[in-house]
Amino acid sequence: MNGSYIRERLALELEQLRASSRSDFAAIALPAADVRAMRWQIVLGGRKGKVEQIRIKPGIGLGGMVLRHGTIYTVNDRENADLLEACPVMLAEGLGTGIACPLLESATGSAAGILLFGRRGNEAYAKFELSRRGEDSRLSLLLSGIQGGEIG
Repeated sequence: MNGSYIRERLALELEQLRASSRSDFAAIALPAADVRAMRWQIVLGGRKGKVEQIRIKPGIGLGGMVLRHGTIYTVNDRENADLLEACPVMLAEGLGTGIACPLLESATGSAAGILLFGRRGNEAYAKFELSRRGEDSRLSLLLSGIQGGEIG
């Protein structure tokens, strides 16, 4: 599959998930081709254009926690304000709540990316929201068409 086609399809799927989850912000992180790290490559609802510059470091911020532990993480000011204040994406976009999960490659079951949603208000996410949406989405299937590295 062509890289720009995959990128367009991922963006369309992400927009549908963003709207159905009542999120203000949505992003997908994928492995960066030039370094051994992930970075946010598809961003919807971003205000400042800085998120694409952020590299995800294991254990740092919402995406970093997902990268390190391979599980769904939520963040809000009531449950884990420290993580909220330490998350570069949440700070850059002025988000009050967020949820992120790994995107699994269908062929291997290994993490191929990270999916993150955020709201600028204080309405918290429930973990089941994302796992249910993830099962219904075709994001992981589209990711299986990526042969590694950045998408066009």
